[in-house]
Amino acid sequence: MRISIFSLQFLVVLSLFYFCDAIQSEQEILKDLMKNYDKRVRPPAANSTDGAVRVRVNMLIRMLSKIDVVNMEYAIQITFREQWIDPRLSFANRKNAPDFLTVPHIKNDVWIPDTFFPTEKAAHRHLIDMENMFLRIYKDGTILYSSRISLTASCPMRLQLYPLDYQMCNFDMVSYAHTMNDIIYEWDPVAPVQLKKGVGSDLPNFQLIDTRVNDDCTSRTNTGNYACLRLEMILKRQFSYYLVQLYAPTTMIVIVSWVSFWIDLHSTAGRVALGVTTLLTMTTMQSAINAKLPPVSYVKVVDVWLGACQTFVFGALLEYAFVSYQDSARQNDRAREKAARKAQKRREKLEMVDAEIYQPPCTCHTFEAKETFRDRLRRYFTKPDYLPAKIDFYARFLAPIAFLTFNIIYWTSCLSMSADANPVKKLA
Repeated sequence: MRISIFSLQFLVVLSLFYFCDAIQSEQEILKDLMKNYDKRVRPPAANSTDGAVRVRVNMLIRMLSKIDVVNMEYAIQITFREQWIDPRLSFANRKNAPDFLTVPHIKNDVWIPDTFFPTEKAAHRHLIDMENMFLRIYKDGTILYSSRISLTASCPMRLQLYPLDYQMCNFDMVSYAHTMNDIIYEWDPVAPVQLKKGVGSDLPNFQLIDTRVNDDCTSRTNTGNYACLRLEMILKRQFSYYLVQLYAPTTMIVIVSWVSFWIDLHSTAGRVALGVTTLLTMTTMQSAINAKLPPVSYVKVVDVWLGACQTFVFGALLEYAFVSYQDSARQNDRAREKAARKAQKRREKLEMVDAEIYQPPCTCHTFEAKETFRDRLRRYFTKPDYLPAKIDFYARFLAPIAFLTFNIIYWTSCLSMSADANPVKKLA
């Protein structure tokens, strides 16, 4: 029992000694590395024939949110990592040296690439509870710098196919002061971009369908050429929301406006009220939808749909105005004909009174048959002879056929254009 306790104490003392020795060794290594180090000078090129520092970049997308179509911007939170070699910080020649040193507190004492994001509108680093970053120095002088950053970045959007559109948002990284003679950026060849689970699938109106990386954004200015890396995020708008909130209600409004064709043409109050109400409702919906979009100078497919629906509703109101005008004109003609017939009958009666005693026709056996539902249905689907009623009869069938034809042309064209505009299909 005494031997085991002694052995345990010996192991504890030995581990403490080794730990203290390791701490002392790391302190000595760090002190030696920083003794003659000058952070104002970029590190000499290592494993490079062009003399430039190779900065290898990769990132983890933690969050993608607030895709604002009006302001054409989006919010993104990333863990941004950069890796480069600084031979001045190599400690491979020291005995019993650790594989790497994690020293975030010396971030301000070492040279770090001056990377900035050209598409960024606003950004901040996370400082709670401490600054969310680390800096790691490996034996061969390789430095890994990682930081958590939240940004609001611009994303110019093309809305011609809204709401069947795809959007490609670019996220660029460039050195602010160093040209390609000093710094060259490279994507990590193994995993340049990682996505946290759920990112891109939890957006309310969009879905992240693909991410691509390239270096096709080299900035050429009058002060030199600056290396650049680009992350392309391809977003597809979720159509189900617009189907329920836009296309279905406007289609119902158009169908409701057709009820006017089945109402008696002399029910002026009902038909005018129905036409004006559907037209105002359509105008209100169009204003509400356009308020969620930026004022662009081109026509969107949603504008074509809303304009067509408004035209059908307005056409139903104009149809009744035309029917009412035709009915009024024919009523005046009938009134004149009726007055003429009455005058003619009055003259005939006077002539008959002079000739003989006038006997009125017998009406003792006349009666009106009750109209059945079948007769009423047949009356609705039988073409009348009266012109205003005939116009209503034709409108009952021509308006739905015209709207159905428009739908076939509209959806065929839109789906075809949307498939052709798919960036994933273009880049494949």
